[in-house]
Amino acid sequence: MGDNLAELVLQSPYPKDDCAGHELWAVTGYISRTTILSALYQADFTPGRRSKEAGHWGEMSKFTPVSTTPKIHLLVGMARDGAVSITTHEILKGWVKASHGYLDIRYPDPRVSPLVHTKLYAWAQNGSFDIAYAGSANLSTDGLNIGRNASECQQENILVPVSVEYAENYIDTLFGASLSCTDPVVDSLFTFPEAPSDVLANKSLPPVPPLPEPETEREERLKDFSSIKLYLYSHAGKGSSYNCGSGINWGLRDVRANKDEAYFAVPANIGRSNFFPVKNTPIVVHCDDGEDLIMRVASGSDRCGKDMSTIPNSELGSYIRKRMGLNEGTKVGIRELLDYGRTYVTITRTSEGNYYLDFSPETAEPDEFALQTPEIVNEFFHEDD
Repeated sequence: MGDNLAELVLQSPYPKDDCAGHELWAVTGYISRTTILSALYQADFTPGRRSKEAGHWGEMSKFTPVSTTPKIHLLVGMARDGAVSITTHEILKGWVKASHGYLDIRYPDPRVSPLVHTKLYAWAQNGSFDIAYAGSANLSTDGLNIGRNASECQQENILVPVSVEYAENYIDTLFGASLSCTDPVVDSLFTFPEAPSDVLANKSLPPVPPLPEPETEREERLKDFSSIKLYLYSHAGKGSSYNCGSGINWGLRDVRANKDEAYFAVPANIGRSNFFPVKNTPIVVHCDDGEDLIMRVASGSDRCGKDMSTIPNSELGSYIRKRMGLNEGTKVGIRELLDYGRTYVTITRTSEGNYYLDFSPETAEPDEFALQTPEIVNEFFHEDD
């Protein structure tokens, strides 16, 4: 049972016309926030299929339960050992408070409970437990192989049926020795890191050397990139700033509702690779300044897609411009990027299917290509004139 783990344990086993009172009880060591939302919205786990609710993912202020929405009880067993960052903790608290009682997220109480590394998933209806699975898969993107086919999995995991009675008793014991993430005492008992442990482990890694050119397209799809660069200007030809309506300046067309709508262009070799899950799969991206973004890659015919943006996509342009000290809706060109000190973002994939984005000028490498683009070279000619 290693291929369709997300569908196996996150989709309600009850018929849609008879699922009132259904609840998912989950115990996990580590989490991806988008996986919690996948269960809450009962997402279609077919790789590449876009959830109809995806446009509002992460905006729990807009969450309204429907007849098929399950209540979710979640214990994050390694919360005090790096599984939950301070940003994630604050977001989870907000989600719980805005969920109309449909989210219950808890951490083991360090005064009475050890760390919990168990992975257990059980479904109940009207208080009666009906099915349970246990094994090695965390409630994370890579743990449950979300957005990837079986041949593309990043982790080999298994979940097998277990005794419902045992699962219920075990859950009662663990949840009885836990604290809600919204409990004020949590902030005095826990010290949350700036980013999850898998992200922090990647922050100090040296740049990854370029991979050798694959011999076939199939080999290219199977190649793994632990980090990539996505440029905020066009590398086509001799290079140029994105026009209004493209890339970071996507929203600067009259037809766009928000001037900060933006996307990162994903090169074709990355789009065909295994770096991202298949297109339209939401992922959590942790940023070097402590911000978290929920993003996805979409559009195009390649496996992963060709455009990467936030959900909603206006958050990306707003975030980048804020980092650069620019007003909302300002056109971002090569000159602005050079003045800021970085012309690209570096994205690193972590062990649990989370991602780390670095847009700090302090870690940027010189961009000689940008300096040689016609618009920058012409600046010097104008100065001479």
